[in-house]
Amino acid sequence: MNIINTVAPISLDNLKIYFAEKNSLFLIDYKNSSLKGKKLLTYLGNLNVPCDINFEGNSTEEIWEIIAEYLNTTSLIDIPILENIVIQLLLEKKGILANNNKELIQRNETILDDWILKLEGLTLYNMYIVADNCFGDFINEFESDDTTDLKGINFVSLLKRENFYSFYEKMSHEKPKFYTHLFKEYIYKGKNMYEYWANKNNPMFLLTFGIASGVADSKQHIEAKIKFLEELSSMEKIKTE
Repeated sequence: MNIINTVAPISLDNLKIYFAEKNSLFLIDYKNSSLKGKKLLTYLGNLNVPCDINFEGNSTEEIWEIIAEYLNTTSLIDIPILENIVIQLLLEKKGILANNNKELIQRNETILDDWILKLEGLTLYNMYIVADNCFGDFINEFESDDTTDLKGINFVSLLKRENFYSFYEKMSHEKPKFYTHLFKEYIYKGKNMYEYWANKNNPMFLLTFGIASGVADSKQHIEAKIKFLEELSSMEKIKTE
């Protein structure tokens, strides 16, 4: 891969290099860029080119500011360093990894909780995509959320990363919701949720795909899913007793 070191906005000459050699990635020098925070994320989201950010020379506060903007942005964008930072924060918040970023998590607790709810809701989505709709009745027992708010849209960007899926080793005490708009509509630059969920690094999707193709044992899978749903339903009962 050809790495193009640049500032943002990206010069016309560097853009020409990218269009001439598509196997390129723009590495944005954040310290020396005139675009920062929300403006940079919006710019890169609209430009839609392969990119990452180099934070060398930036203060902790500057980095934390753009992390907060990334968590809250409505612009869909692939930025590997921010994706990996957020994965780390989510796993720490859930107690899967040691909490080494307590202050940063506390600053962004509300939006991180929102990401967690949407990502945990994908356990219901994974049942929803089973072709014969055998989980339909069970899914209907859970709350639907029709929000059209796209804040935190980049939760879908984590799904392609293999290091994300330990997230599902521990579920929060909130019952998952089925996010109707987020899960069914083509709102991700013309794509729908399936385009992000169906990938080679997603063990839950691969199992579902295996059942659909006859490779995996559908009976065992259905029994396991029913047990999982029953356990989720009991969470709310425990909380209210």
